[in-house]
Amino acid sequence: MSYVLVAVTEPQDWVDFHAIRRQELFEAKGRFGVYNDKHPDDYADFAHPYLLKKDDRALGTVRLDLLGEGKAAVRLVAITRDAQGAGHGRVMEQLLTERARAPGVHTLLVNAAADALGFYEKTGWERFEWDRDELVGIAESCIQMRKLL
Repeated sequence: MSYVLVAVTEPQDWVDFHAIRRQELFEAKGRFGVYNDKHPDDYADFAHPYLLKKDDRALGTVRLDLLGEGKAAVRLVAITRDAQGAGHGRVMEQLLTERARAPGVHTLLVNAAADALGFYEKTGWERFEWDRDELVGIAESCIQMRKLL
């Protein structure tokens, strides 16, 4: 059983990436018909979308947005409902941290949903207000955090 964090470039990876995010971050929270799989941020030069796979099965999604000056934002983290609570999120976070270091990132930032605070705190993140303007739309009730690498 091996994990891999793949850059989303292949057509089927895009399908899996959007399906997981739509289901876990939107529809599971009662937000039907609002997910945009054509959102320009997913395809921007600063954005690096990833899919966590284990034995070729897509389990999770994350996007790393390079902000410059050694900072990057972790966006739209999701693990499929049937795979939650089994440590996959920790693996994805570790693999993403390794990827973030390559372009010189030393600080990760996230807008954490309240129900994910425990996960972030257990994996070395701390509460840290980094940009209040980020807290709009689906992020309006999030708590801002950072992790120093």
